[in-house]
Amino acid sequence: MFEVDANTPFARPPRWATLQRELFETMSEALGRFVEGYFGEGYDPFWPPDDHVGVDGYDDVIEGFYNWPLVYAMGGDTLFLDHARGAYRGALDRCGETETPFGHPMVVDEFEQCRDWFHLGEGNLYTYNMGLAAPDDEVVVARAEQFASLYLPDSDVNNYDAEQRLVRAPMNGSMGPEYSDLSAFGTHSTFGGYGANYRWASHGLPWRDLEFDNATEFLDPANEERLYEIFDERCSSGDIPLNLGITSLMTNAYLHTGDDRYKEWVLEYLDAWKERTAENGGIIPDNVDRSGDIGGITGAWYGGMYGWSWGGWHYVGIGPTVAAENAVLLTGDREYLEFPRSQLDLLERNAIQRGDTPYLPHKYGSEGDYHYNGSGLRKNDGEILWRDGWYEFKPHSDDPYAVHLWYMSMTEADRQRLYRLGKGTKRDWCRVDPRPSSKHGDGHEYPWLVYLDGEYAEFPERIMEASHAHVQYRLDEMREEAFNPHDLTEDYLRNRNPIVHKGLLQLSMGAPQPVYYGGLVHAQVRHFDPDRGRPGLPPGVSALVTGITAEGIDLTLVNVGGRDRAVVVQAGAYGEHEFTAIHAAGESDEPGTNAIRVRVDAGSRVDLSANIERFYREPSYAFPWE
Repeated sequence: MFEVDANTPFARPPRWATLQRELFETMSEALGRFVEGYFGEGYDPFWPPDDHVGVDGYDDVIEGFYNWPLVYAMGGDTLFLDHARGAYRGALDRCGETETPFGHPMVVDEFEQCRDWFHLGEGNLYTYNMGLAAPDDEVVVARAEQFASLYLPDSDVNNYDAEQRLVRAPMNGSMGPEYSDLSAFGTHSTFGGYGANYRWASHGLPWRDLEFDNATEFLDPANEERLYEIFDERCSSGDIPLNLGITSLMTNAYLHTGDDRYKEWVLEYLDAWKERTAENGGIIPDNVDRSGDIGGITGAWYGGMYGWSWGGWHYVGIGPTVAAENAVLLTGDREYLEFPRSQLDLLERNAIQRGDTPYLPHKYGSEGDYHYNGSGLRKNDGEILWRDGWYEFKPHSDDPYAVHLWYMSMTEADRQRLYRLGKGTKRDWCRVDPRPSSKHGDGHEYPWLVYLDGEYAEFPERIMEASHAHVQYRLDEMREEAFNPHDLTEDYLRNRNPIVHKGLLQLSMGAPQPVYYGGLVHAQVRHFDPDRGRPGLPPGVSALVTGITAEGIDLTLVNVGGRDRAVVVQAGAYGEHEFTAIHAAGESDEPGTNAIRVRVDAGSRVDLSANIERFYREPSYAFPWE
């Protein structure tokens, strides 16, 4: 393996480096206390209660510990991996005994019985993180293949129609699409803990051809039964863009096995959606019936479950972004990025300019009553502005799709789009909020980008300080309730999880937070400890990606510990990139490899620049020395 030995002694380590190492230690201690207080014997979660009947919530339990394997894979203590395995087993056991309205459990054969890929995408983040953490674990590999097999053409559960290249229902899983029966769900078991009637009163009714005048009529309980009948008619059959999240499940299996069946599935299914988009005039349709007809479910190309009239671009953007990322990873062909790019172009073309701020439309629907308590430009009477089908015009939100587009393409045009859209954000680009972020870990993309542009030198310290503050805030909350939770909802673990990973991803791997609804980790580099034969930074070593360009990266490794260490630095999260040139200590070489071994002496640092050919090699979870 190509070796780098260019150590520079320091009198005092950089503060970001000591904070990074302290964060690993602090989170390790907090993790033990969290597990003691919020799990029962054998990692048994306290939710669902024994008498619970429903389909929603399993993903929320998993979200309470999904990032523990990722922190281990970046250098965290083995406790992160041990506790993650135990917590997952506990969740599987409990939810495998929790009944649904259909006469079978919530989890069947270790996979949710029938759910949408907004929630399945969230819950399977754990699955993908385990690939990074423990690719040599036979159970992890077996699950990856088992889960992906649910969507192969020869599967008995019939989730996928290979002839039509479509998934047969918006909700699917280990029991197949036939349990995508929304009329059977109770209000609180379907839509994340609050009623669908409240959701439409707040966010707007997706359909304009009903007997109701406006969305607020659904606040009347007498209309609830009719609402679920409508859901069943329009949201229980056919394909939707959100199902493109299944490509991550397939890519995950490919990274473990190298089996071309999984790659071919990703490309076949993505191509089907690209063709539907072209047929629909360049706009991705949000519903396709089982015959493959666009708009065959709702009577129009919009109005499908999680579609343009449902939650708008926030939901529609997930599938094209995640699937394109997966296709690029598997093939190296960045032309696939034109698919999500075309949708962002479409939104920008239909934007309304207010000074320097573009107000992008986030939804599309038929003309009708748009009086509801939503966001967007309003007329004087409070009505949401509707123009040529587009509505909810508002500044770019924290949706990560434009960030991921640039990160995968590394084009100047995609980078400039970020700055155009970012003009509408209310955040200070040179400020890191110390308060805990949302479950998505969002909010700090722009400070990170400004740092990479050389205009926010304090960012590494600030994001590490914010990460420490997150841990302490969670610990303070838990102390206040004496480590005895009283609000035992499906979110109780997620809302208390003291482990935070985003700052570590940005600094050590030059990586954004994965798309939260089922995206894989994509990174410039990944680190391994060859002496211990495991993923992650060795003890005492910190890493900082200081620059990212189309040509390559700049990387600093600092050893704040008391022992000399070796670090294997891999190009890409899955070895998919190649180091074409390495520059360190005034010398250069052309290794032509996807992994280099770097010696970092105690009390020293290594600064190097690397030219990178991205998406050049076959991706794999395998350790680089294999």
